[in-house]
Amino acid sequence: MKTFTKGLSVALLLSMGFSAHAQKHVHGEGELLIAQEGSVLQMQFIIPAADALGFEHQAANSADKNAIDVLAQQLKNSSHAIDIKGQCILQSTENSLAHSHSDHDDHDDHDHHNVEATYNFNCKTPVLGFSVTLFKLMPSLNALNVQWISNAGQGSTEVTRNNPVISWQS
Repeated sequence: MKTFTKGLSVALLLSMGFSAHAQKHVHGEGELLIAQEGSVLQMQFIIPAADALGFEHQAANSADKNAIDVLAQQLKNSSHAIDIKGQCILQSTENSLAHSHSDHDDHDDHDHHNVEATYNFNCKTPVLGFSVTLFKLMPSLNALNVQWISNAGQGSTEVTRNNPVISWQS
C-alpha cells in the first residue's frame, strides 16, 4: 500500500505542476501538499529547517542532535501536524530528519535546508477539511502555502497561524 500511495501522490501532484524542490525557500513559510483518491489521503509538509529546528546547518553538537531527535519523535504523531475533519487512520509516516545526524564534507553552511514530513492515511468517511496544528510545534512558522487534489477537486490556499483551517466538500 505504501508504494501505491507514494505513486498516487507523486503522479497527482506532478500532474498539477507541483514540485517541492522547485518551491521558494522563505523562512516563516512552508508548503503543504495534499493528495486524495478514494479513501487514500497523503499529506506532505515542507518546512524551512530554521523554522522546524531553529537552525539549518548540519547538527554540530549534542543540543542540535537532541533538537533533531525530539522533532523527529514529535512528527511521528500526526496530531502534532494536522487535525483531519473526517474519520482517518494513520497508515504510515516518514520524515527527512533520519539523515540529519550524518556528516557531509561537501555541504555548505549557507545552504537552505527543509524538513519534510509525509503522512499516509486511510479514511473511512469523507474528509471535509483540516486544521493545521503544526503551528503550535513551530513558533516561527507563520504560514503554509497549501495545494491539493482531492475527490472533490483541486485547489490552493494559504493557511496561517491565526487561520489554520482548510475546508472542502468531499
